[in-house]
Amino acid sequence: MALPPPAPVFNPASPTNPNLGFSTEAGASGVQDWWVHVQTVDIMYVRRNQYNGDTSSTLTAPAVTSNYLDMNCTVQTQNEVYYDVAFSSVGSSSTGQLFDPHVLQVQTAAASGGFGETGVVSTSAMGIIRRPVRKDAAGAILDPTGICTQNVSLVVDEMPGAYETTFDTSGTVNGILAQAMGQLAVRCPTFKATLVDL
Repeated sequence: MALPPPAPVFNPASPTNPNLGFSTEAGASGVQDWWVHVQTVDIMYVRRNQYNGDTSSTLTAPAVTSNYLDMNCTVQTQNEVYYDVAFSSVGSSSTGQLFDPHVLQVQTAAASGGFGETGVVSTSAMGIIRRPVRKDAAGAILDPTGICTQNVSLVVDEMPGAYETTFDTSGTVNGILAQAMGQLAVRCPTFKATLVDL
């Protein structure tokens, strides 16, 4: 005896988070086909100086004209379709939303709470989106699948002159990370910068 099809959990008529596309009232369980997106990023960085060689001589060092963060990043996304399985909420969510934000952790010795002169940014919680697959009228799945892994070098947080700790504080960290996430999304188009919790 065949089981009846599961009730769909996707309800475009209900108010939704645009990153999710789920009704938060209906929950998100049931046996069906699911699209799953997972992403991570790991960064190591060092602050570098730009010098003006015209100001140097055999007796004086060149003047520092600016400084910046030189970031070496490894970004990875994985998109998969799971067929005929049941998922419930991701993580500790009790609202039925199949979404966990991508959480980053900055590790540095900077006393200012900023980036300092060297350090790492690591993924402390993967970004995850799970939702029912999108299908065309013939029932073919429209969602892309695959893995994107990119090693990327970025230049961010350019400042005039030599490095100054008063410009590198905990209040500037999120804006600088947002710059980096936007650049990573260009290099790995399946990376979702809006999934990162800043």
